[in-house]
Amino acid sequence: MSKHSTRATAGVTAFVLAAVSLTACSAGGGTAAETADPTAPVTIVVGNMPTKDQASNLELFNNQVEAFEAAHPNITVQGVETKFDPSTFSALVAGGSMPTTMIVPYTNIQQLIANGQVKDISEAIAADDVLAQLDPDIQAQTKNADGASFGVVTAAYTMALIYDRSLYTRAGLDPDAPPTTWDAVAKNAKAIADATDAAGFVLPTTNGSGGWSLSAMSYSFGSELQETKGDTVTATVDSSGVTDALQFLQNVRWKMDAAGSNFLLSADDMRTALASGQIGQTVLGADLYRDVVGNRKMPADDLGIAPLPQADGLGTLGGGDISVISPTATANETAAALQWDKFRYLNRFLDKDAAVQYAEKSKAGGLPVGAPEVQLFTPAVYDQYLEWIAPYITVDRDHFTAYFDSLSQLPILGEPRVAAQETYSTLDAVVQQVFTDESTDIPGVVTGAQTTVQGLIDSAQ
Repeated sequence: MSKHSTRATAGVTAFVLAAVSLTACSAGGGTAAETADPTAPVTIVVGNMPTKDQASNLELFNNQVEAFEAAHPNITVQGVETKFDPSTFSALVAGGSMPTTMIVPYTNIQQLIANGQVKDISEAIAADDVLAQLDPDIQAQTKNADGASFGVVTAAYTMALIYDRSLYTRAGLDPDAPPTTWDAVAKNAKAIADATDAAGFVLPTTNGSGGWSLSAMSYSFGSELQETKGDTVTATVDSSGVTDALQFLQNVRWKMDAAGSNFLLSADDMRTALASGQIGQTVLGADLYRDVVGNRKMPADDLGIAPLPQADGLGTLGGGDISVISPTATANETAAALQWDKFRYLNRFLDKDAAVQYAEKSKAGGLPVGAPEVQLFTPAVYDQYLEWIAPYITVDRDHFTAYFDSLSQLPILGEPRVAAQETYSTLDAVVQQVFTDESTDIPGVVTGAQTTVQGLIDSAQ
């Protein structure tokens, strides 16, 4: 089961089912007076329908559609398998075949906004009782520089220090006391490498994951990768945060010999290696519990998740999924699409019946219940959700106390606003070089990466 899928019921609460009245806006933020009719017949095309080889997820999706249409007899839902692909999305929009609503990643939303390829739904969100409760820090990623919102966050995560609790124990470390400084991370890496065959600390380095993890470390060392002033975006790769993060990696790899020997791992490879006990510590998204425990069979008690240490840090890098609306959607289509998005992705947090059903089915299917996740709504809403599912929770949440506490303490920062994925790919090579070449001149490679990334930004704007 996808962590975002629930088998929705027709009995969702009235405020979830309430019609959305809105004024349609152009993708560029201009307004056009067009009010939705909440009773008019309307058909919407929704992306991200599971494929046939995902039988259980597809069944859940179809059940959701049936329940949604029963609750909204004027709305017809047509599911399509279309998923976001940055290489084809522009053609999808230009050709008029973008679904009414679909999911895009944090990484790409700012470029889509700048290109006018997603719809401004600011007024719809402000007028909706449910969407208005979304955590403003989480929703900030959907906004442009003027504060207009172009999507609804449906899932979110923060980057974290991921560690193997069993390897901590074998190395004489306390798994319930994760490190709070980068010096402590390095010492723990050395202890793990000396006591076991596992890598004490290593990052993924391919498919953009090296730059992604390095960016998170850079934030925790005090620097972002870009600076935005008005409409101008400038690369800030040549910064103390990036340099300090790379020097940390160089130290762990070459002075401590605590990084292992495999330096060509993707984020997916890293999850597999983590689940099999080959990695002591790394930096990944904290939303991996359901995957590494539920799918890759890592023993539940072995997985550790902690906040990234902050060395004069700015906060932690966040990411996730954003549901967007086609820029050509009518007011009625937009209203219906937002109803669907709430029903499919958000109602388990807001309706007791949906929350219990989600928890029951997850537990019956052997999937973790109560795994770490970033709260999409205010703390009061999330606390109520946890009360609803309390009898079904299977995760020892005490293992993640430090991480849960950090969610209310550390600012969640967005990804680079322009050419994020291209920036990450550029930095992959930098991380690989540090891990594989002891003589790497870090200031020199950082200066070179700065020039490359600025060129990517200039080309994208």
